[in-house]
Amino acid sequence: MSITEELNNIKTLENAGFDHKQAEALTGIIEKAQVSGREDLKDFIRSENSSLRNEIRNEINNLRNELKQDINSVRNEFKQDIKDLEVRMAYAQRDLLIKIFGIIVGTVGVAVTILKLFP
Repeated sequence: MSITEELNNIKTLENAGFDHKQAEALTGIIEKAQVSGREDLKDFIRSENSSLRNEIRNEINNLRNELKQDINSVRNEFKQDIKDLEVRMAYAQRDLLIKIFGIIVGTVGVAVTILKLFP
């Protein structure tokens, strides 16, 4: 509390009927209570900030863990999808090779037939 405020409080208390010593004593008690209250408030704010910080850190860690699990799940699904695509591509390649072989055999057969017809 500033000196000006203290003097104003003393004057106010004197106007209310207290003598100068009583007004000074009450003003001192009020000032001590205010200072004590400020320190208690600072401790309270520090405590609340600390607990909020811990809660936020826990929440962030939980979110990180959930995100890691989600990423791992998506990664595993992606790997499985790639394996499935590789298998389907392998079957498709075999199917195309069989068709190409069939076309070649058919073409050779037609060529042989044409050669036999026109000796």
